[in-house]
Amino acid sequence: MSELTDILLWHAAHYPAMQPQDAVKLIYQNEFGCEHLIGDAQGMLEFLKQEIEANTDRPRVRSWDELGNGLVRLHLAGLKPTQAEAIFEAMLHTAQRHQGREAAFQMKLKELENLTQLGKMPFDERTWKTWLTNYPGGAVHHSDVYWRQEHPAYRVILQAYAIDLARL
Repeated sequence: MSELTDILLWHAAHYPAMQPQDAVKLIYQNEFGCEHLIGDAQGMLEFLKQEIEANTDRPRVRSWDELGNGLVRLHLAGLKPTQAEAIFEAMLHTAQRHQGREAAFQMKLKELENLTQLGKMPFDERTWKTWLTNYPGGAVHHSDVYWRQEHPAYRVILQAYAIDLARL
C-alpha cells in the first residue's frame, strides 16, 4: 500500500462523515500543502486568531492528523490565540518549501477512485462518480455533512513545524 492509501484509509476510519469532496480536499492538501491559502497576510493572521479563540474550549483529541508528504493538519482546538503567530509562520514556511504538481494530484485522484471501487471509502462509487463529474478542479471546501459532524478547524503545515509547535 502507498502512503496515501494508508492516510486515506485512516481518515475514512476516523472521519466516517467524509464525502468525496473531503477526500479530494485531503489529497489536494497532501499534494499542494497550503500554498493556495497564502494571500493577505495580516487578514489571514487575524482570522487565524479568531478561529483559535472560537476553538479554545473544544477538547483536543490529537495535535494533528497526517496528510502524507511530510504534511499534517494541525488542529486548532485547545490552542491559545498567542500561538497564532507561530502557526502562521509555520504556514508561510510550509508554503515556501512545499510545492505540488498537477500530474501527481491527478494520479492520487486515481488512487482514491481505486479505493472507492474496492468499497474502502465511506461513500460509494456512484456518489464518487457523480461528485467527480461536477468537480471544477483545484482546492475545495469540506462538505456540509463533514462540517456538521466534524467541525474541522486546522491549518496545514509541515510535520516538523507541528512537532515544534507542540512544544510551545
